[in-house]
Amino acid sequence: MKKTLIVLLSFLMIAVIGCGGKYSDAVAVNESFLDAMIDYTDSLEKSDTAGKVADAMNEFADRMEVLGPKMKKISEKYPELKDPENQPEEFKQLRQKSDEMEKHFAGSFMKTMKYMGDPEVRKAQQRFSAAMQTMMTE
Repeated sequence: MKKTLIVLLSFLMIAVIGCGGKYSDAVAVNESFLDAMIDYTDSLEKSDTAGKVADAMNEFADRMEVLGPKMKKISEKYPELKDPENQPEEFKQLRQKSDEMEKHFAGSFMKTMKYMGDPEVRKAQQRFSAAMQTMMTE
């Protein structure tokens, strides 16, 4: 899970962009991903039971099962986006937004740990991890 989180946040940091042109397809997919992450972390912040935590994780997994394969295709299509030193300027400009989301997401991960003893949450965590793997490249 930790490796998945690091890869996810690294990809988000370099890929969430707000421009058109050559990377407009990457923009659309990554904006959807950012929206999903914001919704997930917001849901976790409001969760005060294991059932609500599991629901938040499952809702995020639902979205990632759709977005993950799209993100993988974008990553394969634009391998140059993985190198922060060679990214177009518009990518660099949005790094702050990605950095803020990274902190928010990492904090929300700690909340899930509080409920990991619950079978529903463990099952949701497995689904969450599997959904996250759909965006990984070889």
